[in-house]
Amino acid sequence: MPALLINIQVDDEVKLDLFKVTLGDLRGLFNECHVKSRGAYKQECIAFTQQIFSQGQALSLYQDLPEDDWVKATLNMAGFIKSRSIFLYFEDHRLVSNKEHLNKVITGFDEYKLDYLCYSFFVASALGVENLLPLNPEKTELFDIIQYSRQTSLLIGKISPKYCASSLVGIYSVAYFKALLSNLNVKRKMHSRILIAILARLFPYPRYKRLIGWANQRLGALGINICIWPAVTPFNLEQLWFETVFSENPWQFGVLASELFANYDDDNEAYRESMIKRGLYPFTNQVEKVQYQKQTPVTKFNLELKNKQLYDCTYYSRQGRIRKPPVIRVFVEKGKVVVTGQSLRVVLESGSEDYFYSNKNPVLHSQGDSNVTLSVFDEGLR
Repeated sequence: MPALLINIQVDDEVKLDLFKVTLGDLRGLFNECHVKSRGAYKQECIAFTQQIFSQGQALSLYQDLPEDDWVKATLNMAGFIKSRSIFLYFEDHRLVSNKEHLNKVITGFDEYKLDYLCYSFFVASALGVENLLPLNPEKTELFDIIQYSRQTSLLIGKISPKYCASSLVGIYSVAYFKALLSNLNVKRKMHSRILIAILARLFPYPRYKRLIGWANQRLGALGINICIWPAVTPFNLEQLWFETVFSENPWQFGVLASELFANYDDDNEAYRESMIKRGLYPFTNQVEKVQYQKQTPVTKFNLELKNKQLYDCTYYSRQGRIRKPPVIRVFVEKGKVVVTGQSLRVVLESGSEDYFYSNKNPVLHSQGDSNVTLSVFDEGLR
C-alpha cells in the first residue's frame, strides 16, 4: 500500500476548505502518512491531519524542515518512507469516483509493480488507454501498463507531445520518485521570472522546456539547474516525456482506464473537466453576496415569464481556469419565482432577490406571470 505524502502551502480559506474536504475523502485509506504543511494556515492543516490520521495510522510530521526548497524538503521526507510507493497529495484535486475504486488502484499499483500513474485530469490526459496500442500495453481492469524507456519515450512523444512523465497528482514508486527529486536537487537552483518569460515568448511551449533542459545538461556538472518555477514551489517536478530520468530497466507506467480525481478550477485544456464546470464546486450553495453587490455585472437583462414557465440559468464559462464560478442575481420585479438546483429551493416574490452559482444548474419556475431581472457575474469575461 502506498504511503501518503503531503507537502503543501495553504494561504487562504478557500484552499483550507479544499484541504479539509479532499483530505477527508482519503480517511482510512493509508497506513503511513508523511506531512509537511506551509503557509498562513499550516497549524490548522496539521490539526486537521492529526484528526484524520489519529487511529491505526503512522503519522510523521516534518514541520522543522526548511520551507524555501520544495524538492529538497520532499526528498528528505521520502527518505523516511517504509512503503514501496508514494501517493503524492495536493488539495485542489478531489476524488470524484469512490473509495473502493481508489483503494483498488493504489493496491494494484504495488501489485503490478508500477513506478508512476497520474491519478487526475482524466479526460485531459495527454495519454489515454485509447491511444496506447503502438506501445504494446498490458491491459488490466484498472489501468493499462506501458514500459517507459528512452526508446519508448520517443514514440510517446509522437503520440502525445505534451505527455508528462511526472506530475504533482501522481502515484510513484519510491525508487522513481527519489530518482526524479535527486536529479532536481542540485546545489544551486536558479530561477528568473523575466528570463523564463522571455524564453517562453521566443520559444513557445514546450520548446523553451527543451532549451532549458539542454542548458541544464551542460550546467549539471557545475551543480547548477535553471528552474522554470521558484524552488519554493513543487512545480519543477512536473516534467514532459523528454525531461525525465531513465534507468537501466524500463520504468513501469500505468494509465487509468476510468476517472478517479478532478481538479476544482482547471480544465487543463479539456472543457468541463474541472469540478467547477461540472457543478461540483463550491461545496456550498450559499453565495457570498457582499462581493457581488459591489460589482457591476457583465450583462443584465429582463425576462417576461408566463405561468409555469421554466427558465434554465445554467452557465459554464469557457475559460480553461476559473477560480470563481459565474454567479447570477435574480431580482423579481413582479410575480413569484421558485429557484431550484442542486439541493436548492428558494422562493422569491415581488421585490426580492438572491444570488446563485450558475454552474449548479439553477432553474426558474414562474408561479403565475412574472417579470424578472437577471444579472450575470463572470470573472472570465472581465
